[in-house]
Amino acid sequence: MSPPRLENRLPPEDLLDRDEHPLRELAWLLAASLAALAVLVLATGLVARWLAPKLPFEHELALAERLFDEAPPADAATRERRAALQALADRVAATMALPAGMRVVVSDEPSALVNAYATVGGRIRVFHGLLRQLDSEEALAALLAHEIAHVKHRHVAAGMGHGLAVVLVMAVVTPEGAAQAAQGLLGGAAQLGLLGYSREAERQADAEALAASLALYGHGGGLARLFAVLPQADAPAGTAWLRSHPDTAERLALLEAAAAARGATLAGPATPLPQALQMPAPARTPAPPSAP
Repeated sequence: MSPPRLENRLPPEDLLDRDEHPLRELAWLLAASLAALAVLVLATGLVARWLAPKLPFEHELALAERLFDEAPPADAATRERRAALQALADRVAATMALPAGMRVVVSDEPSALVNAYATVGGRIRVFHGLLRQLDSEEALAALLAHEIAHVKHRHVAAGMGHGLAVVLVMAVVTPEGAAQAAQGLLGGAAQLGLLGYSREAERQADAEALAASLALYGHGGGLARLFAVLPQADAPAGTAWLRSHPDTAERLALLEAAAAARGATLAGPATPLPQALQMPAPARTPAPPSAP
């Protein structure tokens, strides 16, 4: 039997008149693939966000020790300041019923940012810019209680688990890009708390901060003082639903109602910060002389 003959056939004459178009089919295929990938990323991220906080805290501690292995501060002023921060944090944490084996380690960070954050392994950092703004022990205790609540409820672990799950899914599509993203996620774990939490997580942390303030001082005045110095996060009218955080007015209203329900208020006497935590304003660099 002779082999079949191969020939180049001309395309059908009505090809251009047909409704089907290869580019249209390709577009539908790409759209379906992207939609399936989006669903997979969303589902995987949600599962990881639910699962990560259920892992033993010891794993988070081990990761924190690898990420934040730093030498003790050399100067006495920094050691004294961090000891005072840790002592106050321990007092606050004692009122918050932390799970067994969970602990927090507080330190300061020489930055002008008016902020603080909690990260993996119960590590909490308070920026110098915020310490300079706080004028009472109650306000600092409220801040620490808020950040300790993020540790207690494993909000940081949930956020990191979500991010790593998304990276793993994206590795199927772009392995090199996913590897860089994973490295960046772990390398930036210290700043993870600055990215923000969900509204529910923030309300939970606010409620814990109020409970700790009432337990320590009998009033929530520290929270009011804290909100007075924190950067405002209010959204324009009609757009609050776009934000991950509840705005400041909403948070204060909820706290006032919660305090009133316990027969307390967001007002009360202020206790000066310990001397070790009273930070002077940074020295100003003299302006260069003007030209004659």
